Amino acid sequence: MMRPARARFAAALAMGVAAGLATMTPSGPARAAEPFSEEAIHAEIVRLAGPLWRLESLTMETLTVPGRDSGQRAAARIAARMTLAVPTFVVDSREGAVTFLRPAAETGLEKTLTAIALAARSGAGWTVKIEPQNPEILDGVGKPAAELPGRTVLAGSEEARSLREQLDREAQQRLADETARRTRAEELLAQQAATAKAEVERAERGRAAVDARATQIADLRAKLLGPDRPARIAAYEAALGGNDAALRQLAIEAALQSRDPVLANLALKDWIARRRAVPVQIFATKEDPSSEAVVQNLGPMTLEIEGFNPADGAVAGRLGAPGYSIAKPSSIIGTLAQTELALNSYGCALTLRLTEHRTLDGLLRCQTLPTLIARITLD
Repeated sequence: MMRPARARFAAALAMGVAAGLATMTPSGPARAAEPFSEEAIHAEIVRLAGPLWRLESLTMETLTVPGRDSGQRAAARIAARMTLAVPTFVVDSREGAVTFLRPAAETGLEKTLTAIALAARSGAGWTVKIEPQNPEILDGVGKPAAELPGRTVLAGSEEARSLREQLDREAQQRLADETARRTRAEELLAQQAATAKAEVERAERGRAAVDARATQIADLRAKLLGPDRPARIAAYEAALGGNDAALRQLAIEAALQSRDPVLANLALKDWIARRRAVPVQIFATKEDPSSEAVVQNLGPMTLEIEGFNPADGAVAGRLGAPGYSIAKPSSIIGTLAQTELALNSYGCALTLRLTEHRTLDGLLRCQTLPTLIARITLD
């Protein structure tokens, strides 16, 4: 059975030789009787072998054809001595665009291609068919460097060593860059995860703090408004004794709005103890028409608290207004008794009582002035 390479080579060679013989012009009976043309076979072998091989010599040996029609058939053994025209290489390895080569065959490598030429004569002339015997000898010798892909470098050469060192450095740099990039990406992801976790924890703490705060305020409000008076007083004192301004304010508001005189007294004491200057609003009375003019001339009054004793409610300070000499700032003394504040200065007395509106309302009485209405707002 004929091998595939041999079959292809034989078919192409037969077609080429037949075409070559058909184009030849016989020069006489002897020439027309020749079944084989050495020139045509020579040209066809060169064409089929390709530029990689060079035909050095060609010999043909006529073979005897048995049978009665031997005059119509002919056979010959062909031996073509071929030499490699250029050096060839095979790929050793590839790194990027660089191809490292190993020598495969040197220029001048000799191969002998053998074939059997069979000719048959018809009315149109001789038809030649060539059956190669060893077409595979022209294969497996590599390729010229120009036919191999990429930048070709001979393996083991100085250029190859230098290029490999450069490629190694570039590969190491790429690896270092990739490692650094991955490290940065991992650090960024870790930082983002930590930030997200911290944000979740912060939100959880915030919600827990809000819930705890709401529970604390609700518990304090329930105790301040509950029916158990000792519990109310204890809750109020606990709120006032702490550093939580919001709870203290809540306790004071609840105490001032309650009808419990003890809680209200505690709230007033805390309020007075934390004040230094308290505005006093003055209003005219309907009973005395002249009080309106007095209020207009008197102007704003101020209670300046210089001392306060929460134990007995004693108050010391100054009370005055710029309008009248009798009401100019003068020393006052007074007392807070439960929810009533009574203050006395030279020629004047100020008496105030806690109302449900979180104000201290009362009267200002002076010797040379009509009685006036006075109010202190508990802000």
